[in-house]
Amino acid sequence: MNMEKWAKTREKGKQHFVLVNGVLGWGVPTAILWSTLMEFLEPSENIWVRPIIALIIFPIAGIAFGYFTWNKSEKTFEKESTKNI
Repeated sequence: MNMEKWAKTREKGKQHFVLVNGVLGWGVPTAILWSTLMEFLEPSENIWVRPIIALIIFPIAGIAFGYFTWNKSEKTFEKESTKNI
């Protein structure tokens, strides 16, 4: 882990990290990718239902992903910080 980069990231706070990395960085792109891929694999009559549902579900999952990533990174950061003392 890049300690200096994470130190700057954590200064912005957990909520910012979760929103940017979890919701916008993972949830929205995954929703778009999934709904597009599913439209090619299993076309539906109403083309807008799947993307709308995906744009609700995946960003919510992105919140969980963001919190998980934050907590894992914090544990690694704390472990590395105490090791360097």
